[in-house]
Amino acid sequence: MSTVTKATEEQPDARSTASAAVGDQTRHRVALLVAFAITAWAVVEFIDLGVKHTTGPEIYGVLTAALAIGAGIAGVVLLRSARPHAIPTLAVLALWGVIAMAGIAGTVAHVVGPVPGHGPVDVRPRPVAAPLIFTLFAVVGGGALVVGKRPRIGRVLGSGEE
Repeated sequence: MSTVTKATEEQPDARSTASAAVGDQTRHRVALLVAFAITAWAVVEFIDLGVKHTTGPEIYGVLTAALAIGAGIAGVVLLRSARPHAIPTLAVLALWGVIAMAGIAGTVAHVVGPVPGHGPVDVRPRPVAAPLIFTLFAVVGGGALVVGKRPRIGRVLGSGEE
């Protein structure tokens, strides 16, 4: 009787393994969908800012949008890849960090306004919170990459036991 009990304790339940695999697959698909949506929204922002931000330091907004597109595409590529890529994933997360900081810096620039001697002055009103969209992109895009590339804790812990 002890061998029967020991055999059932050593082998995981097939239903729990299957449900964990379905959960992993669903989590990965949602992360991929979110990363794709962030990339598409970054393209829309790039086009919008490319038309509106054309003078002086406003170009930094267009540059930030271009970086967000690059980070989004890299995130989608990494999520589509079956192999774990630790260094490129960390590089993309660092790029998302730069984009988040650029969103905060853009908000500060919108509050302060144009500085004399730093290019042509645009007199249009500056929406203060508008650049924070890039910080939101970074949080959501980076989060999708982390969630999509995260290994199952049970698989990682269970792989070393025997």
